[in-house]
Amino acid sequence: MKAAEAQAEVSDYWTRRAPAFDGVASHVAQATLWRDVLAAAFEAHGVKDVVDLGTGTGACALIAASLGHRVRACDGSEGMLAVARQAAAAAGLEVAFEPALIEEASFEPGSADIVTLRNVLWTLPDPMAALRKAHLLLRRGGVVFVSDGLWSIAPQYRSTYPETLAASLPRHDGLTEDEARTMLSEAGFGAARSWQHLFPASPYPGDVPMFVLTARKG
Repeated sequence: MKAAEAQAEVSDYWTRRAPAFDGVASHVAQATLWRDVLAAAFEAHGVKDVVDLGTGTGACALIAASLGHRVRACDGSEGMLAVARQAAAAAGLEVAFEPALIEEASFEPGSADIVTLRNVLWTLPDPMAALRKAHLLLRRGGVVFVSDGLWSIAPQYRSTYPETLAASLPRHDGLTEDEARTMLSEAGFGAARSWQHLFPASPYPGDVPMFVLTARKG
C-alpha cells in the first residue's frame, strides 16, 4: 500500500473512532497525571510556542494551553479535530487547530519552542518524517516531546487497523524507548531524557511498556 493511500485510510479510521475515543482515553481517565508529566517534561519558564503534531482529540494541545502556552495543533482526521475543538471550547482554552497531515501542516520552520507527538509514531507510514518535521519547526534549543508504547504487548486493549493497512505501517506494533531514542538521534536531536517514571504505573490497560521522552534541538 502506498504511503498516501495508507495515510488516507488512517485518517478515515480515526474519524470513525472519534465520537467514542475520549470515553476510553488515558489522557481523560488520568488527566491530572498527564498534566503533571507534561508540565515537568516541558521544563518551560514562561509562555512558550507549542505545536502538537497529530493532536487527535487534543490531549497534548489542551494540556499545553491549560499551562498557559500558545498552542497550535494539526491532525489529518476531521472527526478527531471536531472532538478536540469541542473539548477546547468546553474548557475555555484557545488552541489554533489545523486540518492537515503532519508533513503538510503550514506551521513555519523555527516557530516553536516545544513540539509534541503523543501516541503518533506507531500510526504513521513514515514516522521518521514526523520527527524531522518536529526538528524543522523547533527553534534552536527547543524541545520535542515524544510518548508512545509497545502496543503489541496487550493486543486486546489496543486500537488496530485492517491487516493490509497495518502491514504498511512500520511501527504498527508500537516501539520501545530504545527504538525511540535511536529515531530521535537520527532525526538530529540531542540526548533524550525520560519522564515515564513520573507515572506510578503504566497509564494504559495491560501494563503496556510506554515511554515519555524529551530531546532538544542542538
